[in-house]
Amino acid sequence: MIKKLTYIFCLGLITTACTTQKVAKVDDKNAEVVSASAKIIQQTLAKKSAFKDLTIKAKVVADLEGMSGDVNATIAIKNEQKIWVNATKFGITGARAQFTPTGFAAFEKLGGTYYEGDFSLANKLLKVDFIDYQKLQNLLLGKVFVDLNSADYTANFSDNKYTITYNENEAIKASPKEGKYIQTYIFDNGFRLTEAHLKDPKRNIEIDLAYDNWVKAGEEEFPKNVKIFIKDKKTRQIDLEYNSFTFQETNTPFSIPAGYKKKEIK
Repeated sequence: MIKKLTYIFCLGLITTACTTQKVAKVDDKNAEVVSASAKIIQQTLAKKSAFKDLTIKAKVVADLEGMSGDVNATIAIKNEQKIWVNATKFGITGARAQFTPTGFAAFEKLGGTYYEGDFSLANKLLKVDFIDYQKLQNLLLGKVFVDLNSADYTANFSDNKYTITYNENEAIKASPKEGKYIQTYIFDNGFRLTEAHLKDPKRNIEIDLAYDNWVKAGEEEFPKNVKIFIKDKKTRQIDLEYNSFTFQETNTPFSIPAGYKKKEIK
């Protein structure tokens, strides 16, 4: 159970690698294209979360490392402050996790084990160096989870959808570099994120995300379905099905039970 929870809320974060890209300069010849791109990118970034508290009832199906199964989960989010996850099977709590801007902790009852530490430990677990709280929250809710800007990215509208690509994609294909991702993001005509495709050719890792069945809840829109695919030597898949959204503060108790053994991240 703890492996499921860790993969569900950490492995997907590998997609945020592109936030470390350097800013590129724009010449006068590209000014018109950049102007159009800037307007599109500005619209995608406008989809920010304004709620105070959000509670999601979800079903999680995972196929990871030869292990598959499903759990029900309650995800309580205090905007920009805390994500609390309670995973149950047959109505019994099996695992619980909490993420804040300063770190995360998670435990499973069956094995009597737990993880605890700042985000440097989460990064170490995934062998990356860019995970933070806000990127996790945005990824779960279908918001932009990369530092899109009109200097680094080009946007266009075709076939009733917006496509945003990283300007260095071809250079990365030709000469793969550590920490550089080939990136493409697709938004529908309402500027809702529908697909994200990232590839690290240096490590031969591909990450695909799909957001589907967007619904309006309160004053915001959320995807009811989130799919995460991680492809390297094997293909791993995580499906999140959000069944309800309520804007209320939820009781989110969290403490590591006495006697539990800490799992070290090597």
